[in-house]
Amino acid sequence: MYRQDEKGFTLYELLITVAVAAIILSFGVPGFMDIIQNNRATTHTNDLVTALNLARSEATRRAATVTVCSSTNGATCNGTTDWSTGWVVRTATEVLRVWPERSGGDQVVTNTAHTTVAFDPRGALTAGPTTFSIEPAGCTGDRGRMVSVGAAGSIAVSRTNC
Repeated sequence: MYRQDEKGFTLYELLITVAVAAIILSFGVPGFMDIIQNNRATTHTNDLVTALNLARSEATRRAATVTVCSSTNGATCNGTTDWSTGWVVRTATEVLRVWPERSGGDQVVTNTAHTTVAFDPRGALTAGPTTFSIEPAGCTGDRGRMVSVGAAGSIAVSRTNC
């Protein structure tokens, strides 16, 4: 028997509420994926720029050549232009810092033939300018990043299409 003082939802009210929530979420989830891609690209970019800045500053501080290169084991350079496996900052005799591979299938590749980025004791590149493309997995639109390292060692970041 139904009493007037009972509180709660009827089945119809619950079904309508779930349907409205599903419609609202269907609009929000694609926007959330865009945010995730942007954050992944920004994180990779910041990590790469940090590695490049560390190498440049250590080169001038130590008055020696410091190299940034792709690495799978955190100790030696791969000799490839695919930096998705991680990278390492090192001198000729010492590893200064390691950035391991990130999960998720993101791509970090050099757009030039250089497999390493080396800074001389003045903070300039030992080889010509280098650029990197950073694209998170499933990247669409302008969510990619390009990191450019000039011959003088200056670093610039810009957005690019995936």
